[in-house]
Formats: sequence, C-alpha cells, structure tokens
Amino acid sequence: MNKQKYVMELKTSSKELSLVSCGYEECGPTHSYGPVVRKYHTLHFVLSGCGHYYVNDKHYIIHQNQCFLINPNVLTLYHADSSNPWTYVWICFSGETVPPILEHCNLNSSKLICYLSDLGPIRELILDMMNYPSLTPSNELYIQSNLYRIFAKLEEQTGASFSDIESVNDFYISRAIDYIQHNTYENLTVQNIALYLNISRSYLFSLFKRHLNVSPQQFITNVKLTNARELLTKTEISIATVALSCGYTNPFAFSRAFKKEVGLTPSEYRKIYYQPDELLNC
Repeated sequence: MNKQKYVMELKTSSKELSLVSCGYEECGPTHSYGPVVRKYHTLHFVLSGCGHYYVNDKHYIIHQNQCFLINPNVLTLYHADSSNPWTYVWICFSGETVPPILEHCNLNSSKLICYLSDLGPIRELILDMMNYPSLTPSNELYIQSNLYRIFAKLEEQTGASFSDIESVNDFYISRAIDYIQHNTYENLTVQNIALYLNISRSYLFSLFKRHLNVSPQQFITNVKLTNARELLTKTEISIATVALSCGYTNPFAFSRAFKKEVGLTPSEYRKIYYQPDELLNC
C-alpha cells in the first residue's frame, strides 16, 4: 500500500509546453501502476529506493537519482521493489516543444532512463508547483515557470546539447524568424536580431543566405510587406497607419519599399485587391 501520495491534476494552456499533472509518492512494496497507455509524456524522478519499469518487452530496474520517461501511446507497467520500494516525484506534460527538449537530454524511445546527480532542485520545483492548485492566470504562470525550470535543470544535469552544427543553425534560424514575425511593428534592425540571439551579424547573415537564400534585411522587408499586403486588403486603416503597423515610421519610405517589391503603390494595391468581405477586426 502507499505510504504517502500527493497529486495535482491541473492542465495548463500553453501549446509549447503544458503541465497535465504532477505529484509525490512514497510507495509501499506492493504498489504498481499499469499496464496502461497514456496520451502524454511522463517523467518520474526516483528520490530513494528502487523499482521496476516494463515497456516494449524490456525490463528496467530503476534506482535512486534516476529518472525514467514514459512516452505517449505506449503500453507500460511499473512497480515498487518488494524489499526497497521507491519514492518519486513526477510530472505529466505535453506540448509542441517536448520532443526537441527530450532529445536535447538524450531521452527518446530508445533511451528511457537517465542518471541525475542532484534531484533536490527538481523535487522542490515539483512540490512548489503543487502550492498553486487553482487555475488562475497568476497560478498558471507560476506553474509554467517551474515547469520550464525543471527542464532547464534536467538539461543542465544531462549535459544537453544540440546534436550537430546544423541543429544549432536550425535553432538560430527558427528563433530569428519567430523574433522577426513578432516584432515587425517595430523599427527592427539586423543588429537587434543578432543581439537577441547573441551571435555576430556576419554569422546571422551567413545563416540566412545558406538556409533561406536571402539576407536578414531582405527577410525582414519581406515579412513587413507581407503584413502590409494583408492590412491593405483586409482593413480600412489609412496607408500611414499601415506603414506604422509594419515598422515604417516614414510613410514615404514605406511606399517606396512597397512599390519596389510589389510593383504597385500601396494605394494602387488596395484598389485592386481590397476584400471587404474578409475585413479583419482592428
């Protein structure tokens, strides 16, 4: 039978990384869970004792200071050791960034177990999350911050790294694109992006040319003008406001840039492509 068990079931709303549940359990020698299939990922962190984990016809003996991964849609069973039952904390989670985060930690369907030198910080972060059981905006932020810190600790202790230089490049490119797309309303410069990524302008330039075949400045311009075309066709706001909304403080500079790339002035483009049935709420 279980000696102590605390569970918090509270699903946060982030699409990138969300908590499904977390808990602490001091298990008795007869405790087991499964066989069962889950729809989310789970990590158990063994604080003391040991136990047995069965997945894909394999049997793992899990000891103190190890964690084991349960992948979604996989039949698993685990139980406490009869003579030295384990105590563990766990998190159940999902999200778009979960696969790369786990891969950075060298955890995947082929490697389900890892050793951690110090589980104290992870234990404290999970127990602290359980202090915010009500789903409120502030509690969700507390939980999300702890969830990210748990994975930061996990990556730190497993020596997480990108698999090769291309992975690093893909990381910088994806972060740069995301940063540009979310900041086109500002007077964004290539230097801003380089500083944000903590890399040199020349390295940023080489990445864009190699992967996208355009310069960072041209990519910024393309994104701005793509946004401008949507505002011109799906809103009734003035040309000057469109310019400001796309990061151009000077409407004349905006018009020149727009005509150079599109072949029409903003006013001419709106007359031809205006779509009153698809107006955005601005």
